Amino acid sequence: MFNDFIKNYNIIRDILRDCFLYGCFSRDGLENKRNVSSRKVSYEMRRIQQYVEEKYIKFEKDGRYKLLSLSYDFMRHTDNFLINTYMTKSFTRTDILTYFHILMYIQAKSISCSLSTIENGLNDEGLISFDKISSKTIERKLAEMRESIGILSCKVVKRTKYYSISPDILQTLNNDELVELHTAVSLYKNIMFPVTAGYYLDQTLKDYMRYERKINSKDINFFNYRHVHFHPVIEEQVLWEILKAIHQRSKVKLYYHSPKNQDNRNSSKVLSPYKIRYDVRHGRFYLISFNNYGKCIVSRLDRIENVEILEEAFQRSDFDEEYTKLMCCSWSSVSLDEGKEPENVKLEVIIDEQNERYIVEKIMSEAPNGTLEKIENGRYHVSLQVNDSGEIIPWIRGYAGYVRVLESAELAERLLNDWKEMLLAYGIV
Repeated sequence: MFNDFIKNYNIIRDILRDCFLYGCFSRDGLENKRNVSSRKVSYEMRRIQQYVEEKYIKFEKDGRYKLLSLSYDFMRHTDNFLINTYMTKSFTRTDILTYFHILMYIQAKSISCSLSTIENGLNDEGLISFDKISSKTIERKLAEMRESIGILSCKVVKRTKYYSISPDILQTLNNDELVELHTAVSLYKNIMFPVTAGYYLDQTLKDYMRYERKINSKDINFFNYRHVHFHPVIEEQVLWEILKAIHQRSKVKLYYHSPKNQDNRNSSKVLSPYKIRYDVRHGRFYLISFNNYGKCIVSRLDRIENVEILEEAFQRSDFDEEYTKLMCCSWSSVSLDEGKEPENVKLEVIIDEQNERYIVEKIMSEAPNGTLEKIENGRYHVSLQVNDSGEIIPWIRGYAGYVRVLESAELAERLLNDWKEMLLAYGIV
């Protein structure tokens, strides 16, 4: 899905993370933090600004340093503009013309053509020159258009491959059905992971309707989304490789960022990938995996630099019991520390019974392992177990005015300190 469009995306992802999304480092600041040259950083930052629209980029000054960050209004901007950062592969003029000439030649012949027929035909018509393009290059382009892009079909007769234009899989849909399909894709491209494939499908449908059916398709802005985060898309290449390894039951080698002057040998780990967890509220992916000693390792994908799929295999069933024990009470991503028990948390919920009953129902749907006890009209107790009560603090804050902590003194103290800090920041106390 990605290899046909991405060239050295690891570097682009690093700059996006540190200079635009999470760190907001200046060029000089990043050079001091990482083993990377300011010239390289400057080059990548300029490239990123070419395919991320100016309206999404915010500039701030910190003394003599210029800091960049990304900003958008989810009510107005419903398309994930970071998808454009994947459109980075460089094509030469010869590359583009070769694809075009091969397709036009096969289309004009209206029959299946072998490699030798295609290259001799293109050469005879003066469209290619064997002095500049080898037979292997033509063969590689044909394989790419068949296997990766899917616009060519191939049949083998006596060990000879014959290529033809792939059949139109949308031919059975009429124009109205195509428009409805495009509307559905426009919705799901933002809410089904990995989302990058949805954006490529959306663009393919628009091109198909315009050039094949002569339908003037319009940009669809029917939908607004809540809790749809744009930034995880830059981790999708990493996510895709990990999902592939999980499916193949292959171990992976994860490479992490090395701070300046740190030994690079300590920046990688060999792990058995078990499961991907996604935090909807904060838009973060986590990999739950196990090392060679069976220890559970939780890795945030936005801190992984690269993934290498290894030939060494593992048995997923070896970790089923351990995963259930360590993660069954995890609110988001924290595993249970060895020798510890989950924390007991009890919350009191105060509502207007007649008008706010939905709040209790919402709380219980978001805490599926919790138990509910009605004390009296408008007053309820919710009990649950969590590996780390600190993980549920943002969730409790979302119900400010309705919920207070009855059990877990440490959790209540942390919430109290958070509220005090907030009130101080706003000058109220």
